[in-house]
Amino acid sequence: MKYTNTLLYFMMFCLLGFMTSCDDNDDPEEMEEEITRIEMTFTPDNGEEVVTATWFDADGEGSGAPTIDAIDLEEGITYTLDIVLTNTLGQTDEDITSEIKEEDDEHMFFFGFTDGYFSDPTGDGNLDNRNDPVNYNDQDSNGEPLGLSTTWTAGAHSETLGEFNLVLKHQPDLKTGSSDVTVGGTDVDITFPLQIEEGHGEEEVINEIILTFTPTGGGDAITATWFDSDGEGVANPTIEDINLASNTEYEMSISLANTLGMEVEDITEEIREEDDEHIFFFEFTSDIFSNPSGDGNIDNRQDPLVYNDQDANGNPVGLLTNWTTGGASSGNFRLVLKHQPDLKTDTSDATVGGTDVDITLPINIQ
Repeated sequence: MKYTNTLLYFMMFCLLGFMTSCDDNDDPEEMEEEITRIEMTFTPDNGEEVVTATWFDADGEGSGAPTIDAIDLEEGITYTLDIVLTNTLGQTDEDITSEIKEEDDEHMFFFGFTDGYFSDPTGDGNLDNRNDPVNYNDQDSNGEPLGLSTTWTAGAHSETLGEFNLVLKHQPDLKTGSSDVTVGGTDVDITFPLQIEEGHGEEEVINEIILTFTPTGGGDAITATWFDSDGEGVANPTIEDINLASNTEYEMSISLANTLGMEVEDITEEIREEDDEHIFFFEFTSDIFSNPSGDGNIDNRQDPLVYNDQDANGNPVGLLTNWTTGGASSGNFRLVLKHQPDLKTDTSDATVGGTDVDITLPINIQ
């Protein structure tokens, strides 16, 4: 009988210890949020359509893999990112975003992204260093950043996919002005594919380009026209040869137009008005000119070109340029007009921005 009572007391002690252990582990202050859907909404400041990307894990911590949308942003555009988090596993969806707002002094989003894919913030995010730049739009009751709303300016177009990593930390009684991503529990740690697209919506419609070469020493101007009668239709453009005299200096002016509407649209004037967003690059058969020498600056921004016009910031435009021919020869003359809103600098090259024009004309030095 004594043995039986001892065994009973032992079993009761174990049961009490088990119950206490469960209570400790279920402390809501320490539990991570149950989140199965995250919606990222990027709203552009230019009034165009919003960009959305969703991460969705239909079975939570089950065996099924989540579905992840790519984030497709347009180069040079500034976006406001708003994040919505939901638990979809119950009978009704649970709004986790509201819970995070209510407990904003316990939560903080950290961000990591492929270096250079944003022009603002620069760098690669604050996952590796809390003090690295991220543009938070919201703060908690203590004035510390939260991250449900942030601002992002897309960098230059890239042909390769980057990454956008989002981490939500739960930091009860731990969140401070210096608490980093190593502090607290992790509610979210997901990575989206990130694509920076060319600024297609910003490209000009141009179907007529006239190059006028005026000898600086006097004489008749020489013109060469590139004309595409149906724009992006099936017909090939007509292209005239550039025929210049040897050992002669010319000033070349470029005029551009859209003739496809009811009235001819002067694109040259638009480029002048937006000169801080546009720049021409040139490529030509090597040493067909004595000045500039070489083969142009499409492959290297720093290669010599004689620009005669500058934008409001002192950077070249290219509607006016100078060219001195060499001896008799033939080759090709290519010009590329880049649209670089918020991207044009004294080092931005032909890979930056959207492409408004990319044409090649035959050239003959006689």
